Amino acid sequence: MKRTNWILSGLLVVFVPASLAWGEPAQSKQPEKTPKVELPTVVARAVKDNVPNAEIDKMDVEEESGIKLYDIEFKNGKGEIEIAQDGTVMDVATIIQMKDVPKPAADAIQKAVVDAQAKIKQLERSEVRAELRIEGGKGKIVKLAAVKYVFEAELVKGEQTGEIQVSPDGKIVEALKWGAEEKESGEKEEKAAPKKKP
Repeated sequence: MKRTNWILSGLLVVFVPASLAWGEPAQSKQPEKTPKVELPTVVARAVKDNVPNAEIDKMDVEEESGIKLYDIEFKNGKGEIEIAQDGTVMDVATIIQMKDVPKPAADAIQKAVVDAQAKIKQLERSEVRAELRIEGGKGKIVKLAAVKYVFEAELVKGEQTGEIQVSPDGKIVEALKWGAEEKESGEKEEKAAPKKKP
Protein backbone atom coordinates (compact mmCIF):
# COMPACT_ATOMS: atom_id res chain seq x y z
CA MET A 1 0.00 0.00 0.00
CA LYS A 2 2.85 2.37 0.81
CA ARG A 3 4.33 1.64 -2.58
CA THR A 4 1.03 2.47 -4.31
CA ASN A 5 0.74 5.79 -2.42
CA TRP A 6 4.27 6.70 -3.41
CA ILE A 7 3.56 5.94 -7.08
CA LEU A 8 0.31 7.97 -6.99
CA SER A 9 2.08 10.84 -5.21
CA GLY A 10 4.83 10.75 -7.80
CA LEU A 11 2.29 10.84 -10.64
CA LEU A 12 0.54 13.85 -9.12
CA VAL A 13 3.84 15.67 -8.67
CA VAL A 14 4.74 15.03 -12.32
CA PHE A 15 1.32 15.69 -13.87
CA VAL A 16 0.25 18.77 -11.93
CA PRO A 17 3.35 20.88 -12.70
CA ALA A 18 3.37 19.63 -16.30
CA SER A 19 -0.25 20.67 -16.82
CA LEU A 20 0.50 24.10 -15.37
CA ALA A 21 3.54 24.48 -17.62
CA TRP A 22 1.61 23.34 -20.69
CA GLY A 23 -1.27 25.73 -19.90
CA GLU A 24 0.88 28.86 -20.10
CA PRO A 25 2.30 28.57 -23.63
CA ALA A 26 -1.07 27.54 -25.08
CA GLN A 27 -2.56 30.82 -23.87
CA SER A 28 0.28 32.96 -25.18
CA LYS A 29 0.21 31.25 -28.59
CA GLN A 30 -3.38 32.32 -29.28
CA PRO A 31 -3.55 34.93 -32.04
CA GLU A 32 -3.88 38.47 -30.79
CA LYS A 33 -7.10 40.14 -31.84
CA THR A 34 -7.14 43.74 -32.97
CA PRO A 35 -8.99 45.73 -30.33
CA LYS A 36 -12.35 46.93 -31.57
CA VAL A 37 -12.39 50.68 -32.04
CA GLU A 38 -15.41 52.49 -30.66
CA LEU A 39 -16.50 55.37 -32.88
CA PRO A 40 -19.47 57.71 -32.57
CA THR A 41 -22.28 56.51 -34.86
CA VAL A 42 -21.95 59.40 -37.33
CA VAL A 43 -18.18 58.90 -37.60
CA ALA A 44 -18.56 55.14 -38.11
CA ARG A 45 -21.16 55.76 -40.83
CA ALA A 46 -18.83 58.21 -42.60
CA VAL A 47 -16.03 55.61 -42.55
CA LYS A 48 -18.32 52.91 -43.94
CA ASP A 49 -19.71 55.20 -46.66
CA ASN A 50 -16.30 56.45 -47.82
CA VAL A 51 -13.93 53.52 -47.28
CA PRO A 52 -16.09 50.37 -47.32
CA ASN A 53 -14.53 47.12 -46.13
CA ALA A 54 -11.44 48.90 -44.75
CA GLU A 55 -10.01 47.76 -41.44
CA ILE A 56 -8.77 50.38 -38.99
CA ASP A 57 -5.07 50.20 -38.21
CA LYS A 58 -4.52 53.37 -36.15
CA MET A 59 -6.65 56.20 -34.90
CA ASP A 60 -5.84 59.56 -33.31
CA VAL A 61 -8.50 61.78 -31.80
CA GLU A 62 -7.54 65.42 -31.53
CA GLU A 63 -9.47 68.45 -30.44
CA GLU A 64 -8.86 71.66 -32.34
CA SER A 65 -10.67 74.83 -31.28
CA GLY A 66 -13.40 72.81 -29.60
CA ILE A 67 -13.95 70.37 -32.49
CA LYS A 68 -13.01 66.68 -32.17
CA LEU A 69 -11.30 65.26 -35.24
CA TYR A 70 -10.87 61.53 -35.84
CA ASP A 71 -7.77 60.78 -37.93
CA ILE A 72 -8.06 57.15 -38.99
CA GLU A 73 -5.46 55.07 -40.86
CA PHE A 74 -6.45 51.82 -42.52
CA LYS A 75 -4.62 48.52 -43.00
CA ASN A 76 -3.42 47.11 -46.31
CA GLY A 77 -2.71 50.42 -48.03
CA LYS A 78 -6.33 51.62 -47.92
CA GLY A 79 -5.23 55.15 -46.96
CA GLU A 80 -6.60 57.49 -44.31
CA ILE A 81 -9.65 59.56 -43.50
CA GLU A 82 -10.23 62.51 -41.19
CA ILE A 83 -13.75 62.98 -39.87
CA ALA A 84 -15.16 65.66 -37.58
CA GLN A 85 -17.28 64.75 -34.55
CA ASP A 86 -20.48 65.62 -36.47
CA GLY A 87 -19.63 63.11 -39.23
CA THR A 88 -18.31 65.65 -41.73
CA VAL A 89 -15.56 64.13 -43.84
CA MET A 90 -12.66 66.58 -43.74
CA ASP A 91 -10.41 64.67 -46.15
CA VAL A 92 -9.79 61.25 -47.63
CA ALA A 93 -6.21 60.23 -48.43
CA THR A 94 -5.41 57.54 -50.98
CA ILE A 95 -1.99 55.93 -51.38
CA ILE A 96 -0.66 56.54 -54.90
CA GLN A 97 2.46 56.15 -57.05
CA MET A 98 4.61 58.98 -58.44
CA LYS A 99 3.11 58.41 -61.91
CA ASP A 100 -0.26 59.49 -60.43
CA VAL A 101 1.07 62.90 -59.27
CA PRO A 102 0.70 65.87 -61.66
CA LYS A 103 4.08 66.98 -63.06
CA PRO A 104 4.31 70.34 -61.19
CA ALA A 105 3.53 68.61 -57.87
CA ALA A 106 5.92 65.75 -58.67
CA ASP A 107 8.69 68.25 -59.47
CA ALA A 108 8.16 70.06 -56.13
CA ILE A 109 8.25 66.75 -54.24
CA GLN A 110 11.40 65.61 -56.08
CA LYS A 111 13.10 68.93 -55.30
CA ALA A 112 12.31 68.47 -51.59
CA VAL A 113 13.70 64.93 -51.74
CA VAL A 114 16.95 66.09 -53.35
CA ASP A 115 17.35 69.13 -51.06
CA ALA A 116 16.77 66.99 -47.95
CA GLN A 117 18.89 64.10 -49.29
CA ALA A 118 16.00 61.81 -48.40
CA LYS A 119 13.94 59.06 -50.02
CA ILE A 120 10.21 58.83 -50.62
CA LYS A 121 8.56 56.32 -48.31
CA GLN A 122 4.94 56.88 -49.37
CA LEU A 123 2.83 59.20 -51.51
CA GLU A 124 -0.80 60.14 -50.87
CA ARG A 125 -3.43 62.17 -52.66
CA SER A 126 -5.71 63.92 -50.17
CA GLU A 127 -9.18 64.88 -51.28
CA VAL A 128 -9.98 67.84 -49.01
CA ARG A 129 -13.75 68.23 -48.60
CA ALA A 130 -14.01 70.54 -45.57
CA GLU A 131 -11.84 72.85 -43.52
CA LEU A 132 -11.74 73.94 -39.90
CA ARG A 133 -11.93 77.70 -39.56
CA ILE A 134 -11.63 79.76 -36.37
CA GLU A 135 -14.36 82.33 -35.82
CA GLY A 136 -14.59 84.21 -32.54
CA GLY A 137 -12.13 81.83 -30.91
CA LYS A 138 -14.26 78.78 -31.76
CA GLY A 139 -13.78 76.23 -34.48
CA LYS A 140 -16.28 75.97 -37.30
CA ILE A 141 -16.39 73.28 -39.98
CA VAL A 142 -16.85 74.69 -43.46
CA LYS A 143 -17.71 72.31 -46.30
CA LEU A 144 -15.93 73.27 -49.50
CA ALA A 145 -17.97 74.02 -52.62
CA ALA A 146 -15.39 72.10 -54.66
CA VAL A 147 -12.98 69.41 -53.53
CA LYS A 148 -9.32 70.47 -53.24
CA TYR A 149 -6.49 68.04 -53.87
CA VAL A 150 -3.21 68.00 -51.98
CA PHE A 151 -0.31 65.63 -52.62
CA GLU A 152 1.61 64.51 -49.55
CA ALA A 153 4.98 62.80 -49.58
CA GLU A 154 6.31 60.97 -46.55
CA LEU A 155 10.09 61.11 -46.69
CA VAL A 156 12.70 59.13 -44.81
CA LYS A 157 16.28 60.10 -43.99
CA GLY A 158 18.11 57.73 -41.67
CA GLU A 159 15.85 57.25 -38.65
CA GLN A 160 13.78 60.37 -39.33
CA THR A 161 10.54 60.67 -41.25
CA GLY A 162 9.13 63.89 -42.60
CA GLU A 163 6.18 65.12 -44.61
CA ILE A 164 5.65 67.73 -47.28
CA GLN A 165 2.35 68.74 -48.87
CA VAL A 166 2.02 70.33 -52.30
CA SER A 167 -0.88 71.46 -54.47
CA PRO A 168 -1.44 69.99 -57.96
CA ASP A 169 0.25 73.08 -59.45
CA GLY A 170 3.41 72.48 -57.35
CA LYS A 171 2.92 75.15 -54.68
CA ILE A 172 4.04 74.17 -51.19
CA VAL A 173 0.97 73.80 -48.97
CA GLU A 174 2.96 72.62 -45.95
CA ALA A 175 6.75 72.80 -45.95
CA LEU A 176 8.81 69.72 -45.17
CA LYS A 177 8.73 68.97 -41.46
CA TRP A 178 10.69 66.22 -39.82
CA GLY A 179 8.81 64.38 -37.09
CA ALA A 180 10.44 63.34 -33.83
CA GLU A 181 9.44 60.24 -31.89
CA GLU A 182 5.79 60.12 -30.92
CA LYS A 183 4.96 61.34 -27.45
CA GLU A 184 2.84 59.22 -25.13
CA SER A 185 -0.21 61.33 -25.98
CA GLY A 186 0.09 60.19 -29.60
CA GLU A 187 1.07 63.63 -30.84
CA LYS A 188 4.15 64.06 -32.93
CA GLU A 189 6.62 66.77 -32.17
CA GLU A 190 7.65 68.39 -35.41
CA LYS A 191 10.51 70.61 -36.32
CA ALA A 192 11.12 72.57 -39.49
CA ALA A 193 13.36 71.06 -42.14
CA PRO A 194 16.91 72.40 -42.17
CA LYS A 195 17.49 75.20 -44.68
CA LYS A 196 19.80 74.52 -47.55
CA LYS A 197 23.14 76.30 -47.29
CA PRO A 198 23.88 78.80 -50.13
